[in-house]
Amino acid sequence: MWLLFAILAPLCWGFANPVDAAMRRSWVKNDFVLTSVFALVKLPVAIGLMIFFGGGLVLNWPFFWMFTAGIIWMLAFVFYYKAMQLEEVSRVVLILQFQPIMILLLGMVMIGETLNVSQIVAFVLILTGSVLAAFKKKESKWHFSQAFVLVLIADVLWSVGDVMFKKYVGAFPNFWSAFSIELLGSSLLGGFIFLMPKYRAIWRETKLPMKGWNLLFVSAIFGTLGSLFFAYALTLGKAALTSVIVGLQPLFALISGLILHRFINEIPRDSVKKEDLVIKGMSFLLILMGFVYLYF
Repeated sequence: MWLLFAILAPLCWGFANPVDAAMRRSWVKNDFVLTSVFALVKLPVAIGLMIFFGGGLVLNWPFFWMFTAGIIWMLAFVFYYKAMQLEEVSRVVLILQFQPIMILLLGMVMIGETLNVSQIVAFVLILTGSVLAAFKKKESKWHFSQAFVLVLIADVLWSVGDVMFKKYVGAFPNFWSAFSIELLGSSLLGGFIFLMPKYRAIWRETKLPMKGWNLLFVSAIFGTLGSLFFAYALTLGKAALTSVIVGLQPLFALISGLILHRFINEIPRDSVKKEDLVIKGMSFLLILMGFVYLYF
């Protein structure tokens, strides 16, 4: 069951990634505003979960830290959306595989998790694949992606939120009540951003067509489902090992992007140049080698 939910998470996120890139490049061209809108769209879900599963909740320190984890987790999207504007979807998602390393280190410090030598070697392979994905050829020269630092910041924020969830989920009456509080913190971050006049003005000037609204809701649904599956997988297994399975996300994102581009023009099409495919293929191969070393 742990493996099933751990795989469903990157499957949902991989489908949402090309949609996110389309939203950022075509319609909502401000990272804070897009993060805010995406967060507020999930607010009804958070409230609904609290109504149905929030019985017995009290305003204590676990509540505060879970709420804060949601805010931190959502804040990462500001940097993620900026990276999506600057870089190919599949390359961004490959670089995102730094997250297992972050969760490994934070899990050791915050919740006392430990890994053996084989698992550490697997993480080194995954790390190497992620760094390799940041290199691309442009005008006959190799460059290091300017989105790398942005993705790294997003990785740190997502990792802190995930480990905090893992640390405090046991203090709640059930998984759903804990997830609802984390989701509430994520959603209300959107309200905090809209309190700033600058971002309200940008949103008023944004002309989002019906297609844009539809894609926004699709991204919110699949993004939330991915978060739900990942959070539940965290309750069943080690935080670091669960995050490693997210390494399948680049493959899912590449496939979904190629398919969706055929039907939705705004969905960006990743480069199919030989040198780019070689780099991405080597990066993904290293990540898969990490999986094989870890589990077999």
